[in-house]
Amino acid sequence: MTCLRSASAPITFCLDNARVWYLVFEEDAIGTGVGLIRSERIDRLALRRSERGNRRSDEAHSQALRRLELLLHHSGGIYFGHDLKSQLRLASPNARIRAKQLVTLRFCCQGWCFAFIREGLQRYPIEHTRLSRPLSGDTWWFHPEAPHVLEPGSPADSHPYPVELDLPSWTVAADIDLRNWLFGFGAGIRIEDPAELRQEHQERLQAALAVYQPA
Repeated sequence: MTCLRSASAPITFCLDNARVWYLVFEEDAIGTGVGLIRSERIDRLALRRSERGNRRSDEAHSQALRRLELLLHHSGGIYFGHDLKSQLRLASPNARIRAKQLVTLRFCCQGWCFAFIREGLQRYPIEHTRLSRPLSGDTWWFHPEAPHVLEPGSPADSHPYPVELDLPSWTVAADIDLRNWLFGFGAGIRIEDPAELRQEHQERLQAALAVYQPA
């Protein structure tokens, strides 16, 4: 059970990709006007103590809600890391500052896997998504405005279709929802960058194979 401090300010409720309700709230930050935005499952929350007269202004709530919308847009889920400065930089109006908070995830796909991914473009920001162009001889249709800008690999490659996603560093480092989606393709993808996520994928595949090895 997670105790929600009375100084924390609820922002809104969110439904994650697993259809579980979360409370999104802003932690109290002493000496600053903003706090870390976090989320917790509703069924795991308990209010430590209640205080009257602790309601913040409508403007402060609106600012937190706008920041949350930006974090949701970039993260593709409700995990926002644990560093306030990183959150504020990602929500900055300066595009260069925002870009420095993003990490490029690059992986290559088998044909069947790429078909699922190119049809599910709503998962992560389209402006931070880059997809493979068709191989010579491919006949599948794609929308003319879809970001098919990457050169495909060799037709002889088992995974000829590259995909690149620019995601917050905390999403790539620790987001379970990203891993459930990405690793769910199994051997249908080959992660190239970052190296840490590639290693994690390899270890999970090896662990799954080990289950079927004779004792």
